[in-house]
Amino acid sequence: MKRTLSVAIRVVLCGGLAFFCSFVDRLCWPPVIPMASSELGLTATQAGGFMSAFFGGYLLTQLPGGILADRLGTRKVLVVSLFLMGIFTLSTAWVSGYWSGVFLRFLAGIGSGAVLAATVKGVYDYFGPTRRATAMGFFMSSSPLGLLVANIMSPLIAASHGWRTSFLVAGCLTLLVWVFSWLILPRSVETTKATRDYQRPNNNVWLLLANRDLILTAVAGFFAMWGTWGTLTWANTYMHQSLGLSLKQSGQIMAFFGLGALIGQPLAGCLSDRFPQHRRQVGMAILACFAILLWLFGTNQDSQQLLILTPLLGAGAFIFGPVLNTFISELVESHQVGTAIGLCNGVWQLGSVISPITAGLFLDKTGSYQWVFGVLAAGPVLAVLLFALVRTSERRVL
Repeated sequence: MKRTLSVAIRVVLCGGLAFFCSFVDRLCWPPVIPMASSELGLTATQAGGFMSAFFGGYLLTQLPGGILADRLGTRKVLVVSLFLMGIFTLSTAWVSGYWSGVFLRFLAGIGSGAVLAATVKGVYDYFGPTRRATAMGFFMSSSPLGLLVANIMSPLIAASHGWRTSFLVAGCLTLLVWVFSWLILPRSVETTKATRDYQRPNNNVWLLLANRDLILTAVAGFFAMWGTWGTLTWANTYMHQSLGLSLKQSGQIMAFFGLGALIGQPLAGCLSDRFPQHRRQVGMAILACFAILLWLFGTNQDSQQLLILTPLLGAGAFIFGPVLNTFISELVESHQVGTAIGLCNGVWQLGSVISPITAGLFLDKTGSYQWVFGVLAAGPVLAVLLFALVRTSERRVL
């Protein structure tokens, strides 16, 4: 039992660090968009395209990453992912224009794509149903922690040493975590019973595609992520251009966004574990609040109110993650958890790919951030409507 608990803790720790690095690597870009766009001669649409390129690579490896997690186990997938993330984030410091930047952001996204599925697989294997969402919440709290660090670190480094140095620091940090995970993550994670069951005849993607509740949850997650990543891409620029805050000030306020998500993730997981048969209803309530907060944020013109709105918006933008990921893991057989997470997160990340560039297009056409955040708020509204169609009676909690 103690050995199993030790393995479980190391899985959550290393998976959380990998997810943290994934967020630092992807979020180095939004705080420095004004500075980098000026140097590289980018339009708002092209600047959004840098973020979309990362998520294009991220999306491409979701399903393959989930399949590999079920087949090879958590350790191998996390170690390879960290190495690729670190190398290609580091390389972004030397981009010379739009296309080289898009290419390197795409490759960094490929490195990041399998982290979630591999860690959720490990969490499912080593935690029971009454602790699973709590463990998921602590693991996923690494994402807002990465957001918080990126929004403090990137503007400060950019102001002192240029925006390119932000990518150098982020890439080196990821490679340090790669070495740490190589040393600490136990090889026993690769040999769970669920992993050995990978070759069972009924383990295929077609069974997942026939799972109505899984597909509805996947599409709902698409619209949830639409709101999250559109916000993360354009919130800093909105505060800088519309409210007149400096890049440093907007980065500091976005750190409160990350703080709200950081505190909210474990709390949402604990709440979900209190009512394991009602994860769907908890998720719907969170998404409805997220939509309202997006609208309020986009219509707000008082910089002082940002200190209240921003941490609440940060919580709403992230805390549906532990609930939905735990819900997904309980909709499928144990030997398909990684594949299911990869499939669903792949659909989710389509929202992450499309929303930053769509928001940039609306901004180029209208010049109005109210339009931008109104379009983003429509995402979680649609997510609630789709999630309402899921049949909870078919859920499996083991």
